[in-house]
Amino acid sequence: MIVVRVRFLIWVVILFLTLQGCVGIYSVVEFEVLEPATVYFPDHVNQLVFLNRAPITIDIWSEQNQEGMDARELILLDTMIVNNLNRGVLDVLRHSPIERFHRPIWLSDRRTDTTSLEDHVLTKREVANICDTIGGDAIISLELYTVALDQHFDYYSDAPDEIQNHYCEVSNSVKWNIHLPGSPRPYDMYSTVDTLFFPVISKGESISYKPGVDMIRDLFYESGFKYGSYLVPVWNKASRILYRGQEDALKVAVKHTDEGDWESAFSIWNHLTVSDDSTLVAKAYHNMAVYFELEDKLDSASMMLDLSLEHDTLDPVRLYREELDVRLLNRKDIMKQVK
Repeated sequence: MIVVRVRFLIWVVILFLTLQGCVGIYSVVEFEVLEPATVYFPDHVNQLVFLNRAPITIDIWSEQNQEGMDARELILLDTMIVNNLNRGVLDVLRHSPIERFHRPIWLSDRRTDTTSLEDHVLTKREVANICDTIGGDAIISLELYTVALDQHFDYYSDAPDEIQNHYCEVSNSVKWNIHLPGSPRPYDMYSTVDTLFFPVISKGESISYKPGVDMIRDLFYESGFKYGSYLVPVWNKASRILYRGQEDALKVAVKHTDEGDWESAFSIWNHLTVSDDSTLVAKAYHNMAVYFELEDKLDSASMMLDLSLEHDTLDPVRLYREELDVRLLNRKDIMKQVK
């Protein structure tokens, strides 16, 4: 059973930063942490059913984009939009540690009504019939989407006929509902508004430009990916600093981490905890906390941070304390969600 783990993007990526005005005092370790989903599905939910109910209508486009659009174009664009929404969601589900959600069922039952949408959600009987027929445990319905394209121009003040900046804007709104059998109302309702900008001319220079269709494809994929991250735990990038400082011992220890030899580095940090220099001790305990977190020993990491703060209230340590507290709070939710 996966509970919480740290997965490296690469074994360890060490970058040098200039932080608090001191060059070479810190190194950064980048890795991934599993963060819980916003939605918590009951334990009996094993099979997800995605139902596309979004109406196919010209009304999904802003008025300025409707001119000249025919039914054939609408169908083609709708197909691309829905496919990319689903692709974004599916990419998240397939990389989630919740294996029972890797293969959802996809259904379509498009609505013909375009008004009073809030009053036409799935009924308790409809949810039960779909789940009984298909064998699903929860229905995730795409209720509605809208989309708009726009362009923006900035001109040089001393040359009003020359374009300084030109960028395209594509925006959308998407509404999803989650239904569980036996409930008369949605288990969860989700709405989002997303916008992407694509520069065409920047400071008078032309740059690569994505055609309108590609912009729409990218936007709806991102919206689907965002919703997928709302449904299941996801891996997100995290980073921690390591003190390398001006002390020879800290420099040697971080050199060991550069080479992947964390055990030798830990031995040096542990030895430094008996130093008479309280700030050095605080840094050593801080680095030991990073070691334990990378080993997924969050309680030990937390203890090291407490010891660090007892010796010196360094700003990076206090920030690390806050970030680790979030992970400790999330741990219980992840344990419930990932079985």
